[in-house]
Amino acid sequence: MDILRNNTRQNAVRLLCLFAVIAMIVTGLTVYKANWPALLLFLGFALIYIQFPGQLMLKLAGFRAAHLSTLLAAGFFAGWAWVTLQYFLTELIRTNLVLYAAGPVCTAVYLLIVFRSRRQEGAFPFRFRFSRLSVAFCLFVTLGFLYAMLETQYLYLSPEVDEFISMNPDKGFHIGLINSLSHGYPLECPWFSGLYFNYHVFTELLYSVPVRLFGLTADVALLTCGPFMTVYAIGVSMYALFREMCSRARRAGLYCLTVLLSNIFIARGIDVSLAFLFLFRNENTAGYGVSCTLVLVILIREWYRAFSAESASSQRLLLLVIAMLMLVTGIKGPFGIVILGACWGTFALGLILRKVKFCAVLPITLMTAGFLLVYMTVLGSKGQGTTGQSLFALATIINITFYKSSLVALMKSIGLPLIFRYAVLLTVFTVFLLTVFFVPFVIGYIRELALVLTGKKEFDFSRVLVYAASLLGFLALMVLNYHGHSQVYFGFVTVFFAPLIAFWFFEDMEENRGLLMNLIRGLFIATLILTSVGLFAHMGSLFSSARDASDPAADASRYKSLSHDEYEAMRWIDSHTPKDALLATDRYYSLPPEEYDCTDRWHNRFFLYSDYSNRICYLAGCGYNLPASEVNRLKERIELNDRLYDRTNAKRGDLARNLGIDYVVVSRDFTNAGDLSSDDYHLCFSNDDVDVYEIR
Repeated sequence: MDILRNNTRQNAVRLLCLFAVIAMIVTGLTVYKANWPALLLFLGFALIYIQFPGQLMLKLAGFRAAHLSTLLAAGFFAGWAWVTLQYFLTELIRTNLVLYAAGPVCTAVYLLIVFRSRRQEGAFPFRFRFSRLSVAFCLFVTLGFLYAMLETQYLYLSPEVDEFISMNPDKGFHIGLINSLSHGYPLECPWFSGLYFNYHVFTELLYSVPVRLFGLTADVALLTCGPFMTVYAIGVSMYALFREMCSRARRAGLYCLTVLLSNIFIARGIDVSLAFLFLFRNENTAGYGVSCTLVLVILIREWYRAFSAESASSQRLLLLVIAMLMLVTGIKGPFGIVILGACWGTFALGLILRKVKFCAVLPITLMTAGFLLVYMTVLGSKGQGTTGQSLFALATIINITFYKSSLVALMKSIGLPLIFRYAVLLTVFTVFLLTVFFVPFVIGYIRELALVLTGKKEFDFSRVLVYAASLLGFLALMVLNYHGHSQVYFGFVTVFFAPLIAFWFFEDMEENRGLLMNLIRGLFIATLILTSVGLFAHMGSLFSSARDASDPAADASRYKSLSHDEYEAMRWIDSHTPKDALLATDRYYSLPPEEYDCTDRWHNRFFLYSDYSNRICYLAGCGYNLPASEVNRLKERIELNDRLYDRTNAKRGDLARNLGIDYVVVSRDFTNAGDLSSDDYHLCFSNDDVDVYEIR
């Protein structure tokens, strides 16, 4: 009877989680006016073009999963890699036929294989039972989905619904990339004609396929459909990792929930996790990079087992590993760098300990070749650079944390020497970096290393790889001097492998009831309670923002939003101008012109008109393409652009034609240009906020 009551309570929690997810979806569809036909279209795309073809790729590679979550996670990213290859083939042969047909054909073949297998075996290889679903995992998915929706769909309403739309610069930036990629590759910078963009674009590339094939708009794909795909990828990959790599597989859901409640990588505020902001706010694509990295570790484990056993499937699994490494590099380069470096480190240590055959150098070299192919082409150095004078700078990442200035002031006031101040900052930063996992991670890491080196514990290639990647990621985070958020992503490998190492430590010491282990467990639980409070406090603050966003009458800053009239103009441009039209704009950034600074990288991230009308624009948003040494080039463009809006310039039509500009867009809130109509400038659209002139 107790078991029955326990199952009843668990089923009640499962149903509550299901109803909560449905309620969040209904809220997005009704209150925030999410585009439900687009959602259904994107769901069909995800199934037919990504998930099912990915399952076929796994079958062809000979990959066998022990659990459905592993099959789903690996299949999702295998399908993503397959779509990426199709995209480049499409650009090579200059027809969309491959993109249109490959997904449905692969899906049909996979389903045929599955149904034939069912007829032969009498059942599907996996059966899903709702009553067997982990309650902790249900809570993890529900809270993760809420976090994602509060950071995306519940904050950014369509201008078709609201008078104003708030546009985070990163979102506009990635929307522009999606639109540009939907027109083809190589990716011409959507904000600066004549420049080509090198960036982590494989996420935008995937989103660009339904935009390209089915007319889905980039903003809907990113802001409405993105949270669903993000949470799905994170959920199945994290659950699969813990289920595959931990000895207590039934705790995988609890482990997932603990990671969420740990609020790891707190920065800029006591309740704000930078890791979760990037993980669930899908325009940063870090969530996909983390998820793919977790799946990659599982695949490397399966490949190495087959390789060690000299199995016939090892070569096919190696191809799958290489494809996945290339994919994660194209999603977020730092993840690929860390995993590849960890592979070489693990190989070297294995050779020293005589646990790895030297012939493993060939497959790891092939992995390196695949990595370099993506890194040197998609992520090539053209237009890229670091902000510092040197590639190396110790602990510059600490500058993003909220406690640094006050802590430094305190240490200076007591006369602490510089070297000790660095040590304190490094220690405190690491504690906040890992929160609840700091103590078990550090102790577990040292203990595992000692046991492996002394031969008291078996050399497990995949486990050693996790340890090597954690160390390498942390060193890169603290030592390198990369620009913007790129440096943060090195540390994400450590952040999301630290829980796995901590759980290994707890499982190894399960029977240890000594004073030290009890203290560690008590500290872990106490810290988890504090971080959970911080997590819910942050989500509570997001609720107020979401409530304000749901009110169309709420006040909005003109310079931090896109007005309804501006959006109407963008829709007109989309319907009435050629797809390859070049627009000129006076709206460099979402702020007043007098505040615009062409030397500020963050003022050069996006351009609303090109975002929403799927067009290339003449000016703005080149901060990711031009290094600081070439800022005068941007300045010259701005000065030249201003002459297009000068009524006293009688030759502005000749200038526009020489620049290849087809339309000049005037934002009345930004420029007091007046009427620019002339023999060269034909006013073809006008409303209260925007004038559009066609160049005759």
